[in-house]
Amino acid sequence: MILITGSTGFVGMNLLKKLSENKNQIVAMYRSEEKKKLVEYFFNDTGSNFENIIWRKSNINDFVGLNEVFIGITKVYHCAGFISFSIDDNHKLYEINKRGTENIVNLCIEKKISKLVYISSISALGEEVNKLSIDENSIWNNSNEQTFYSYSKYLAELEVWRGIEEGLKAVIINPGIIMGKCIRKDTPQSKFEKIIIELPVCLYTNGKSGFVNISDVVEISTKLMKSDISNERFILVSKNYDYKTIIKKLKNSLKISKPEISIKKEFLYIILFFDFIFSSLRLKKKYLSFNLIITMFSRKIYNGNKIIKFLPYFKYDKI
Repeated sequence: MILITGSTGFVGMNLLKKLSENKNQIVAMYRSEEKKKLVEYFFNDTGSNFENIIWRKSNINDFVGLNEVFIGITKVYHCAGFISFSIDDNHKLYEINKRGTENIVNLCIEKKISKLVYISSISALGEEVNKLSIDENSIWNNSNEQTFYSYSKYLAELEVWRGIEEGLKAVIINPGIIMGKCIRKDTPQSKFEKIIIELPVCLYTNGKSGFVNISDVVEISTKLMKSDISNERFILVSKNYDYKTIIKKLKNSLKISKPEISIKKEFLYIILFFDFIFSSLRLKKKYLSFNLIITMFSRKIYNGNKIIKFLPYFKYDKI
């Protein structure tokens, strides 16, 4: 049987849909009935079969519960994780992303799982000053410019590499910003569209990043699981875009005409000051940080070509 952790998340529910269509025997791990219901709505909306899925309730920090989830499992897609850039969530990021992945890896080794596919993030990748683009060999730079979210994903990957050294067959996938429609409202595309729809103007920074479609992430995940490829990592980036271009593309698809305004870094530093004041008074969570602002204006280039060398018939979908 195949286990999917994070089955109610954006990647997890799309992967669940794909595997259920192929009539695989799937165990979907979930944390709450509310989120499970969301997947059911998603399946009904897309005409997919929700009935052939085995649901097991637990979370990746419940080691006792995870032992029961792993009964009869032979392969694992580890999609569970936590995304936040709030400094107040640093402990939660560590517990879920690092410690949770540690638990999954330990059980994969103990239960002699035949293969683990870990869906990570380009946030976990290193960055070298003298390289024009970031690839799978870029060395992690533990600088003050990294967000704690990035650091937690990097630590999670170290757990997978530790598992590989102990004999576990595993593959790490580093998707760029994942685009695609979904019933969930917290996906990257939903957040971009919310900015376009709700604000009187379209705001963007002059930053740049790598993007990929959810269809590509799901396809590559399943192909890598079926293949003999192991002990490798793959960046999944269809194309590198600046945020202004992404805003323009989404404006066109939504048929919305609004002016576009570039946010200056100095403006965000002012917001950072007030964010600090209000969070110190416990009126709100502290979201902004110098590291996050640096990330928002970063113009990193990601090289997603390695996967094509391993799977030569694969072709990225257009964003």
